[in-house]
Amino acid sequence: MVGFTPGGASDLVARIVGQRLSERLGQLLVIDNRSGAGGNIATELVARAAPDGHTVLLGTPGPLTITPNLSSKMAFDPERDFQPVSLIASTMAVLLVHPSVAGSVSELISIAKARPGQINYASSGSGTSNHLAAELFNTMAGIDMVHVPFKGAGQNLPALMAGEVQVTFGPIVPALPIIRSGKLKALGVTGTQRSPAAPDIPTIAESGVPKYQIDSWYGTLLPAGTPLAIVDRLHRDIVSVVNLPEVRERLTREGADPVTNTPAQFAAHMRAEREKWRVLIRTVKMAPP
Repeated sequence: MVGFTPGGASDLVARIVGQRLSERLGQLLVIDNRSGAGGNIATELVARAAPDGHTVLLGTPGPLTITPNLSSKMAFDPERDFQPVSLIASTMAVLLVHPSVAGSVSELISIAKARPGQINYASSGSGTSNHLAAELFNTMAGIDMVHVPFKGAGQNLPALMAGEVQVTFGPIVPALPIIRSGKLKALGVTGTQRSPAAPDIPTIAESGVPKYQIDSWYGTLLPAGTPLAIVDRLHRDIVSVVNLPEVRERLTREGADPVTNTPAQFAAHMRAEREKWRVLIRTVKMAPP
């Protein structure tokens, strides 16, 4: 179960891993894109699914670590309702603009300061990591770009190319081919270092916003109560697939860093992420202190 539209980073990661996982399990694995609400629709469906190992969530930070800090009325509990299995990959985002907007981070900041409230930025939905990435950029750069949420990168990137919005913090995975085609301009990546997949793109921190940094991740989760034998089997198979040379090479080529861990380590990682986002959300004033 993928919480975003086809063509986005989550969808691409799920299909890269899912193809080989299907072969290893000896079962048909269907990628079910249930987009909307920043990934919360798919996440809730998995939380309510039978704990029999046949429904797996490709989890992302939004529903599991960000939104819990923004709303007390969620339809699921990210810690109580899920059984973590393993991380699959981590990735950084890239600050993208329509080529007519700006040629550098500093130029974008200057334009946004001169036109407060007139530059629109797209996200994959309210409460997603690229929404937070843009709000942190707003705060640290001292600008006021306006949020326009979409259902996924499969929608916001075409909108950016069409000039319907001017800016987005897109996942680097699906954005690279569009960047290379010249249809979008990459101003900077959100990591602490440049991406090996695109070493010519500077970091935002080195481009005029010192100490700016945000990253993202993808991981697999099952409904809470799934028998331990199923969790262990799926964990072994996912780790084996992610560590296949051809899978690692393809993920890396697409701008993702392959990474796996144990269910306990993944659970601890999400708890730490929720605390990190809690502090950041208070910093950018997206929620009351």
